[in-house]
Amino acid sequence: MEEKHRRIWILRRLRLELASQLRVDMVVEYLYQERLLGQSFLEEVRAEPASVRKALKLLDYLPSRGARAFPAFADSLRDEFPWLRRRLEEEERAEEEEEEEPREPADELRLTISDHILKRIPTDKQLNHLSSHLGPEWEGIVVDLGLKTSDLYRCKMNHQYNLQAQILAAFILWKRRLGKRATVWTLCDSLILAETDPGVIVKIFQENH
Repeated sequence: MEEKHRRIWILRRLRLELASQLRVDMVVEYLYQERLLGQSFLEEVRAEPASVRKALKLLDYLPSRGARAFPAFADSLRDEFPWLRRRLEEEERAEEEEEEEPREPADELRLTISDHILKRIPTDKQLNHLSSHLGPEWEGIVVDLGLKTSDLYRCKMNHQYNLQAQILAAFILWKRRLGKRATVWTLCDSLILAETDPGVIVKIFQENH
């Protein structure tokens, strides 16, 4: 598993524990100082009425902030919550030790989806089909693909009463922004990370689609 995805797994596994303990205002100020958070997101966090909701918003957003985000987040806990920082480091070491042969998650689908399909750009029809099979996990998937919180907000506002349309709009935005880099492989990578049913993925992207 890539370092990026390993760290996402760690944040997800410790999500509730971290959310219940974090002093989010201090953490976001530190990350803002380190230029890992923008002013708009800082204001979004401050606007949340409950500390746990602030923490969950931050934890869901961190994976989209690049390689520096995870170590900077750990550093922000150093003085106030050294045990939380140690916990993150222990989890990361444990993940590294468990990995025998690192590989892309999408490799798991190679037996049923050929390489030339994985390298294609998904069609709007495939993305629409996929959107109909996803639930609340879709937000984590598109953030992992590179969309920002503001992008998700626009997709939701533009299709307030239609979840499938929200998801499809986010996928179309991702495809438009990344162009040739928006491949089935990349999408499968994020879908597997979100524990999407492999059978659904295969059904949508196999040869006859």
